[in-house]
Amino acid sequence: MESREKTVLTLTIYPRRPSANLVLLGLKKRGFGEGKLNGFGGKLEPNESLEESAVRELREECGLSSKCADLTWRGRLTYLYDTKPKAMEVNVFDLETWQGEVQETEEMKPAWFCHRDIPLRSMWADDEHWLLQYLDGHLATPFVGRFRFKGHEGPDSWDIREHYVASLCPASVPRMSEPLPGSAMVVSTVSFINSPSARPLESFIRYHLAKGFARVMIFVDSPEDRATLDVVRRFPAARVLSKIRGPELLEEQRQACPSYGKLCDFQSEVSGRQLLDAELAMDLAPGLGCRWLVCLDSDELFCTEKPSVVPHFEELEEKYVYQMSYLNHEGVPEQMDTVDYFATVTLFKKHQFAVPLTAPARGALRFWMSRSQRGHFFLFYDNGKSACRTGCGAVPLSQHLWRLPSGYQSCTALADPRNMDVHGFRECADPCVLHFPICGVKWFTAKYKTLGSFPDKWLGRVPLSESFHTDARSLACGPSAETQLEEAFKQEVLLEDAMEATRQVDCGACTRSSSHAQLLDAVQSAADGIADGPNKEATKKTASHEVLDHETLVGIEKGWVLSKAMGYL
Repeated sequence: MESREKTVLTLTIYPRRPSANLVLLGLKKRGFGEGKLNGFGGKLEPNESLEESAVRELREECGLSSKCADLTWRGRLTYLYDTKPKAMEVNVFDLETWQGEVQETEEMKPAWFCHRDIPLRSMWADDEHWLLQYLDGHLATPFVGRFRFKGHEGPDSWDIREHYVASLCPASVPRMSEPLPGSAMVVSTVSFINSPSARPLESFIRYHLAKGFARVMIFVDSPEDRATLDVVRRFPAARVLSKIRGPELLEEQRQACPSYGKLCDFQSEVSGRQLLDAELAMDLAPGLGCRWLVCLDSDELFCTEKPSVVPHFEELEEKYVYQMSYLNHEGVPEQMDTVDYFATVTLFKKHQFAVPLTAPARGALRFWMSRSQRGHFFLFYDNGKSACRTGCGAVPLSQHLWRLPSGYQSCTALADPRNMDVHGFRECADPCVLHFPICGVKWFTAKYKTLGSFPDKWLGRVPLSESFHTDARSLACGPSAETQLEEAFKQEVLLEDAMEATRQVDCGACTRSSSHAQLLDAVQSAADGIADGPNKEATKKTASHEVLDHETLVGIEKGWVLSKAMGYL
C-alpha cells in the first residue's frame, strides 16, 4: 500500500442569503472546471491556513472581502479521479457576512441563484448528491463525502464510479458550550524536523477526525518545524488546534498545570514535554467541548473497526468508567522504507495478552524473541494507552496512564499479571492502539537523531531497562550510525518473508489489518506481495492447537500464560 497524496483546497466558499434562499455561484472561465458553475476557492498558498486561503480566493474571484472569523466550516469532500494520481480534498465554508460588491473577474463570472433554480447540469456531477440538500438544511452539517470519477475532464468527468455523503454525528462536532457524551479529543506532541516527510502527521489527523474525534490538538515541539505547521494549516481551525513550543506555551502551562513545578526542569526530555502537554490539554478540553482525552504519539492510531469512536465513549460514560486502558499492537514493516507508514503497514504483532495459548503461537512468539538482541517480543512498550474523562481532576502518571481522584472507576483491557487488577479488567479488543514505531529505515534513523542521547532515567527517577530503545540510542550516537541502524532494522524489525508473515497471522501471534489504510485512501503498490488470506502451506504447519508442554517458560511467556487466568478470575 502507498499513501495517496492529496491536494487540499478551500473550494468551496458559498456566500449566502439564507432568508431569501439565495447563494452566490461563479461560472469558471478558465482552468480546471472551465465552463462549470461552482463556489469560490482554490489552493493554499505557502504559510496560509484554510481560512486565510478562503478569504483571499473569495476576494480574487468575485471581489467580496471577509474575515476568517466570518467563515463557518461546513464539511469536507474528497475527490478521486481515475485519471489523476492525486486526490483532491475540498473544504466547504458558509459565509453570511462580507464587505464590497460582487464583481466579475478574469477567473469567475458570479451570479446569485435561488436554491430551486440552481442549474445542477451546469455544475460538477457530484453536486446533485449534496449541494441542494446542504443549502436547504436537509443535510446536517458538518458533513463528509467521497466521490470517485472516471476522469477529470470531458464526458468522463460526469461518470461517478463511487459516492458517499454523510453528516458527522453530533458528538463529533466541537461545541464550546456543554460537551456532548462521547465527544473526544486526541492530543499529540510532535516533531518532524528530521523526518523524511510530515505525510504521516496528515494521515494521523485525517484518520482521527474521520473516526469521530471532535478535535485534534497538536503540540509542535519547535517553531522551526515548518513541515508540521504546514500540515496543521491544511485542516479547519474549528477541529484542529496547534500549540507551538515557546515562552507563551510555557507560561500557559505554568498557570494551568498542577505538575508544572515537578516537570519544568525536564523540558529537554520528550517525556517531560508530553506530560505537561497532556495536563494542559486536560485543562482545556472541557472548554473545547470534549469529554474524553486520548494522548497519542504521532506514530499511533486509536483504531476501531466501527465507523466512529463516539458510541464506545458513550458506553463508558453509561458504565461510569472514567479511564479506560487499551491493548496496543506493534506494527511490523514488510519493506525497507515508506513515505507514510500509516498507509503502508498492515501487519501487527498482537499484544501478548491477546495471543492464544497454543503451541503454534508459542513458536511464533519465540521467532520474534530469537531475532531480538534482548530476547523481547515487542521492541517498544506493551503497557497500552488510555482514554480519560475530562473535568474530573485527573493528572498524568505517565504517557500511558492517568491518576484519578478517589472514587472514580478506572478499567483496563490488559489482563496484566504484573498488576492483577481483576476488578478493573474489562474485555475490550476494539478499540485498540496501533503503534507504528519505526516502520522504515529512514524513519528509524530520524527518530533517534531527534531523540539524541536521552538520559538513562525517565524524568530523573525511573531507570530505563536495557532494550532495543537504548541499543538504538547507542548505535545512533556511535560510529557509522546509519549503517549500524540499518543492520539493526533488518535484523530485529523488518519482516520481508511473506511465508513467515502468513504463519504469524494464522497462529494468532500477529494480525493483518488494513482498514486504517483504506480509510486513508491508500492505493495498492507494485511492491505489495503479501495477501491478507491464509497461505495453505503455512496453514498446514500451524493448524495444531495443542496446549503448551512443560518446557521452561522464557521471556514474556510467563506473563502470557498468567494473563489467561484474568478472564476466569
